[in-house]
Amino acid sequence: MVVLSVLRPSIQGGRSLLLRACARAQLLAKTSKTPTTVVVRQMGDHKKTLEVVPSRFEWERWKDDMHFFIIIGMVPMLALIFYANVFIGPAELSDIPEDYEPKHWEYHKGPIVRFLAKHVYESPEKRYERTLHILHEQNEKRKFKQLDKKVKDLMSSRQDYKGWYYVPMDKSRIDRAKEATEYDIKLQGTR
Repeated sequence: MVVLSVLRPSIQGGRSLLLRACARAQLLAKTSKTPTTVVVRQMGDHKKTLEVVPSRFEWERWKDDMHFFIIIGMVPMLALIFYANVFIGPAELSDIPEDYEPKHWEYHKGPIVRFLAKHVYESPEKRYERTLHILHEQNEKRKFKQLDKKVKDLMSSRQDYKGWYYVPMDKSRIDRAKEATEYDIKLQGTR
């Protein structure tokens, strides 16, 4: 064992010498002239270290994915737009019968806009009715707030019932208490 481990560097050195000789022979065979000096590079002899740089894998992957999905989305879309504009074309004005009422999507000129108006967007009548409903609800809330404010003002000015909810009770007891308070105030004012 000791003998083999002592011979190891010489075997490795011999191997490197053999590789150098093969490289020199290949270089000589490639060139027509016989060179006087041959540069042999030994990669392990320099003292430079490997520079650590950030990986570009994520950027390249993101860029490739973006190109892929843009092509997946844009090619069919451009084909559809080309087909709609070349083979279907824009709408033309024509006379309509007396009893026919056009649908809301028939007022648009382009075929793609007509398709979107018919299947994707809601009709202007529906939007109008919804807006009227919202305005009606806001108006009702405003009226209730005004009525509530009026009730509060009247209750505070008349010193009337303080309850905000209906409880069946005898009004005469409250009126007698109010009259008694007014009578006490009158008696105290005369002294």
